[in-house]
Amino acid sequence: MIKQISTSELRVGMYIHDLDCSWLDHPFAVSKFLIKDPKTIQKIASAGIRRVAIDTDKGRDVEQVAAPEMPAANQPAPERRPLRVSAREEGPRAAALFREATSVIKNLMEDARLGKQVEMQTLDPLAERMVQSVFRSPHALSGISRIKTKDEYTFMHCVSVAGLMTTFAREMGLDEDTIHQVAIGGMVHDIGKTLVPDEVLNKPGKLEGGEWAVMKRHVEFSGELLKAHLGLSQVAIDVTMLHHERMDGTGYPKGLKGDEISLIGQMSAIVDVYDALTSVRVYKEAWEPSVTLKKLMEWSPDHFNPELVQRFIKCLGIYPIGSLVELESGRVGIVIEQGEDVLRPCLKIIYNARKCCYTRVQELDLAREKSDRIVAARSPKDFGIDMTAFL
Repeated sequence: MIKQISTSELRVGMYIHDLDCSWLDHPFAVSKFLIKDPKTIQKIASAGIRRVAIDTDKGRDVEQVAAPEMPAANQPAPERRPLRVSAREEGPRAAALFREATSVIKNLMEDARLGKQVEMQTLDPLAERMVQSVFRSPHALSGISRIKTKDEYTFMHCVSVAGLMTTFAREMGLDEDTIHQVAIGGMVHDIGKTLVPDEVLNKPGKLEGGEWAVMKRHVEFSGELLKAHLGLSQVAIDVTMLHHERMDGTGYPKGLKGDEISLIGQMSAIVDVYDALTSVRVYKEAWEPSVTLKKLMEWSPDHFNPELVQRFIKCLGIYPIGSLVELESGRVGIVIEQGEDVLRPCLKIIYNARKCCYTRVQELDLAREKSDRIVAARSPKDFGIDMTAFL
C-alpha cells in the first residue's frame, strides 16, 4: 500500500516509493529505496523534502514503528571520513592507486576475453580506496588520470571514469554506498570492449559503417559479461549500460531519451565523453580540459543534461588539475591545486612563453599572487612541452 507521510514520521525500515520532487532536487541515485540507517532520513530532511510516499508492502508502516531506542553501549561509532588534504599531498597515493587499479582492470578484462570467470570481488577494495581518496582530496585522482598511454588506453580509461564518477557523485551529494557502487561501475563500464576485434577497437582512422556497428555492440557485450554477477548493483549496471545514451534519444544501445535515462546514466555519459576527449587516442590527440568542458556545454541539452554539465564543471573547476595555462606575464604552468577562486588556482610554473624556454620549476598560488592572472588555457603542443615529465 502506498501511503503519504511527513518526513518527520520516517523511520529506519521504511521503503521510499516517491520523494515527491525532481531527482535533481534530492541527493539519491534512485527515487525508490529502503531506509537502512538514520543518516538517510537526515539526508532526506536536509534536502528540504517535507512529505514522501512510502510502500508498506515493501517496508515498515507508520503504525509498526516503535519508539526510538537508546544506542547500545557497544554500538560501533559512526564511520569517519578521512581528513582533507591537498591534491599535492594526496598525489602519490592517488598515483599508486591509479597504477594498481589499471593493472587489476587489465587482468580482469583479459580474463573476460579468454572466457574465464570475472573476479568482481577484486574491485571492492579498489572502489573503497577511490572513495577515500576523493574524500581526502577531490581533485588528486582526476589529475593523475590525465596521464594515459595509447597502448593501455582502454584499461586506464576505465579507471579514469571510475575516479571522475566518484568525484562527480561526491559533488552531487550522493550517499557513500552509491558513490562506492559508482566507482565499481566505472571500472567495468567498458568491459565489453574485450570482445570487440582489435582491428576495430584500435583502428587508427575513422570507423566505417560496419565497424561502427561492431564497436557499438560493446555495451551489449558488457551486459552479457556482467549478468552472471547477481550482486552487481543497479547503480553499477547503469554506469555500464547507459553511458552511451543521449538526452535526445540518439544514443545507444536502446535510444533512451530524457528521464528514461537514470541520473547515474546521465552522469556517466558526461564523464565518459570528457575523459575520452581529454585523452590521447590512436586516432587523435588529447583535447585540453577547458576546451572539452566548453564543448560539453555546447552539446547540451541535445546530448547531455545541461544542469548536470554545470555541476560537473563546478566539480572539476574551470581549469581542472593537470590543465596547462598561460599567464599574462608569459609564464606557463600546470594547475596542481584548486582554490576558493576558480579563476586563480595554484600552478607549477615550468615554461616561459616569451623566452620560448623551460624555466626553473616553482609553485605559484594565484590566490596570493594578485599581480598575474591566467589569460588562456594552452595545449602542450603549443610549446613542445612533454607533460608527463611534470605530472
